[in-house]
Amino acid sequence: MGSRSALLFTAILSFVMLEAVLSQSCFTTVGGAGQCVPPSECAFIQKLIEVYGRNIPRQIGNQLRQMRCDGNTNEVHICCRNEATPQASNTQTTQTKVVRATNGDINSYSRQGLQYLNSFTNCGNKGNPKVSGGIQARLGEFPWMALLKYRSDSQRPFFCGGSLISDRHVLTAAHCIIQQPDVIAVRLGEHDLSKEEDCTILGGFKRICQPPYEEYEVDRVHVHPNYVHGQINYDLAVVRLKEQVRPKSHIQPVCLPIDQRSQELTFNQDFFIAGWGKTDKQEVSNTLQKAIVTRQSLDTCRQYYNKGEVNDNHICATGEDLQHTCPGDSGSPLFFKHHFKRTIRYVQYGVVSFGGQWCGRNNHQPGVFASVIDMLPWITQVLQ
Repeated sequence: MGSRSALLFTAILSFVMLEAVLSQSCFTTVGGAGQCVPPSECAFIQKLIEVYGRNIPRQIGNQLRQMRCDGNTNEVHICCRNEATPQASNTQTTQTKVVRATNGDINSYSRQGLQYLNSFTNCGNKGNPKVSGGIQARLGEFPWMALLKYRSDSQRPFFCGGSLISDRHVLTAAHCIIQQPDVIAVRLGEHDLSKEEDCTILGGFKRICQPPYEEYEVDRVHVHPNYVHGQINYDLAVVRLKEQVRPKSHIQPVCLPIDQRSQELTFNQDFFIAGWGKTDKQEVSNTLQKAIVTRQSLDTCRQYYNKGEVNDNHICATGEDLQHTCPGDSGSPLFFKHHFKRTIRYVQYGVVSFGGQWCGRNNHQPGVFASVIDMLPWITQVLQ
């Protein structure tokens, strides 16, 4: 091993605590299957050597701490994801194509992309604004909510969320794609993961059920070209589905802020977040959860996170006495009901990016969300 590699492994040892010997199998930080091995045997660490050398970013250091596990010797071990994980029988066998290229200047809008988004006249046309933080969403309340399904042998292969933004595209976080198992499908129209049929009782006697969820195979994934794994800038990705999504009562796209009125936000704007992530009791939720968060200054987030990494492509938000990032999985939308063209619709302004691991530690810990307005020009370029 070269001196450069040795120095990197020495740095890794400073991030990962030495632990006792127990087992070889483990689960990664996103729930995928992995092997508990020394850092020198992990392909992920080899890639770090190639990219960063000795200069490990702070966020990767935090990730390495979370990857520690119990190995079969007294040296440091990490949970390294399997390069090839068992595949479900009903999914595709080929690897999902991840695209980094863009059609031009990432700060320039695509006229074709804007026209495409403008064609969805019924976007964001569902929901009820009378909600409170940290409770279950109503059945069919947010029909744009999506779940990313990964190639994994886990009983729950959904590690990240997303939002339907057209009849063919789902918006999510880049860190849900890079250095993760392949995303093989997207589930739409889901409410309760523990039930095959989602129903509710109206008026105490009338049973109403929504249509079954639908799963769509993934054609390719566009990751923002400026995103660097382990950092929080440009944390955005667009998933293109193989088939067109037909709108239904429980499956509809959310609007994006493509006109001037929808881009006008107040300083202390309230937003909704929703997802199937952990609750404030640290339990994974089977039922879609929702909460309200309030926009804060970027300086508020800089007090908690690396000052140099929080910038204008982020939205900083927090909930009042609420572990706000718990209900929203990574990749899930930040949205609210706002002016859109000549009407009022639900419009998405952010994507859950960073802060979820702090759930339950500090009621006032802010979350960092990728800004949709800031990266909207790039989004319009990849809607093909």
